[in-house]
Amino acid sequence: MLQFVCDTCSALKQEGDTWIVGIAAEAIGVTSARREVTLLPVWDRERSVHPLAVHFCSVECKDRYMERLFGREAVTDEIVVERTLPLGKVVDRRAPVLQEKVVTEVGRRQRRARKKSA
Repeated sequence: MLQFVCDTCSALKQEGDTWIVGIAAEAIGVTSARREVTLLPVWDRERSVHPLAVHFCSVECKDRYMERLFGREAVTDEIVVERTLPLGKVVDRRAPVLQEKVVTEVGRRQRRARKKSA
């Protein structure tokens, strides 16, 4: 049996309850981080089992979740990017992989002597 739990207050969804479902994603790049939540217009069981789905039992729980995700404190979070490569040029000096060639020898044909025109 599959149970749906509110992502804010941990309430269990009962049969016939009207809930809000959305898809939340976060992409952290080299220079920025992007968060987004797409709220679906109706409860859709197929989308509600998506790995990135978020579930809310009420509008208040949805608003609290959004405030935690997009509020002032979320904006001021610091993302530390550590550089693991040296600043200089990186040169790859690996030897090329030699491929084995199959050579089949064929008997040589002799050229015909050309007739010289007079």
